[in-house]
Amino acid sequence: MGLAHFIARRIVRGSSSGSTGFSRPIVLIAVLGIVVGMAVMILTVGITRGFQREVRAKVTGAAAHLQIAAIGQTDPKETLRIPIQQSFYPSLDTVPGIAHIQVYATRPGIIETENDIEGVVLKGIGADYDTRFLRKHLRSGDLPAIGDSLRPIDLLLSQHHADRLRIGVDDTITTYLVRNREDIRPRRFRVCGVYQTGLEQIDHNLAFVDIDHLQRFAQWGLKAEIGVGEVEYGRYVTIEGRAFGGDRIYTFEWPGTDLEGPGPHRVQLYDRHVPDLPHGALGKAPRDTVFTLVVSDGDNTIPDTAIVRITPESLSYMIGSLGTDVVVNSIKVERGGTGGTYDRYCGGFEVLLDRFEDVMAMDDLVYSRYLPPGLRSLSVRDRFPEIFAWLELLDKNVLVIIVLMVIVAIINMTSALLIIILERTPMIGTLKALGATNGTIRRIFLIDAAYILGAGILLGDGLGIALAMAQQRFGLVKLPVETYYVETVVIDLDLLPIVALNLGTLLVCVLALVVPSMLVTRIAPAKAIRFA
Repeated sequence: MGLAHFIARRIVRGSSSGSTGFSRPIVLIAVLGIVVGMAVMILTVGITRGFQREVRAKVTGAAAHLQIAAIGQTDPKETLRIPIQQSFYPSLDTVPGIAHIQVYATRPGIIETENDIEGVVLKGIGADYDTRFLRKHLRSGDLPAIGDSLRPIDLLLSQHHADRLRIGVDDTITTYLVRNREDIRPRRFRVCGVYQTGLEQIDHNLAFVDIDHLQRFAQWGLKAEIGVGEVEYGRYVTIEGRAFGGDRIYTFEWPGTDLEGPGPHRVQLYDRHVPDLPHGALGKAPRDTVFTLVVSDGDNTIPDTAIVRITPESLSYMIGSLGTDVVVNSIKVERGGTGGTYDRYCGGFEVLLDRFEDVMAMDDLVYSRYLPPGLRSLSVRDRFPEIFAWLELLDKNVLVIIVLMVIVAIINMTSALLIIILERTPMIGTLKALGATNGTIRRIFLIDAAYILGAGILLGDGLGIALAMAQQRFGLVKLPVETYYVETVVIDLDLLPIVALNLGTLLVCVLALVVPSMLVTRIAPAKAIRFA
């Protein structure tokens, strides 16, 4: 142990044991200032990090880290159709850094009650949607049932809209879906639940429904049907092709037949002879007749297939000059097919990442490596630039607070150091008389200040961490969610920022004390020893 270090420790021990005079309360005040300053810095960093993390989590929970949409989409409230069958779906979640991928669609709408109307953006979610975010912020009721025929009209509403419209869970509302200015259609929904995130951009806009509603309303796919008429002349029936959705420029194909166009077409129910008919006569026997219709359009929409099986049920026999004919009095019609291709389209894909910090890098990676022509990816930073600019502005506030706290610590330590030097003037004179250099004596007092700083920093760490953990555990400080976006003060403690604060504060303060410590060079040994 060097001489400077040895003497500095003796001074610290003497100060702590109360053997000194007027410097002891000054040192205690300096330590207390450092303790409070360190606690404030730790809480400031923790609260800011926690607030930023919570707001980012809310934005990405409702809107995902990345969105993959049609390159021609210009209105974020209304998505264009994209085939769900893509080379990257659902295998994209196997890429390192990507946690999940899910389909979605959005469509503007208007909610109407007896007394009020409110504009919303309906967000359709599918069976692959990660519901953890919505469940976390669910205030009452339940989430929309996806693909449940027993609950086909569920709608999840925000607390903001529920309060403004004065509606609650299990209320039935009319929602007008908007396709264009000339096409606005009403839909009836049951409010299955109410959510609240605290973010105005989310709560004031989004309502969640089964994506099936938006797929069918937008008529992104095709729906083929075959109309079957009554039996004519005991052996004929009329069939007609019908189509819905797409661009309405339809092509009708009847595989296995010579039929063309939608019809109507008169077709024969039976056409084969059998020898064992009643009355021993030769005639024609009925059989099941199957017709298949494939509908496509001019916009390359995924085609749809409809199938009907016509089975004769009630038969009678007519004896003629050429034998006995079978007459079909009634038929049974069984329908099949793909049921429409609406569910093969979506408005886009949402990509959830493992780390928010990777948003920009993963955006570039997904766009350049995995997306086919016609699709683009958009990061959450690009979709909500005002929110993230505001969050980044908070870092400047943290920097200002840290600078102010360090300045306060420097002022306190400067005052304490000057008092200690003046109190130790006789000691300084004696050391100089014994041959100690000014540099050695300055190191003594700088080491002494470092010990005091270290004690204050460690005590400040303890106080700041204790307060932060108490807030994390009990949520003592509440906030109005409408103003601050969170219900309680959220604190994110991390070892690295705390260590950086400790080392940075200690280094800056010690360097700032170099100038005050030069006071020892102005103390003459003869005068100092005279007043010992």
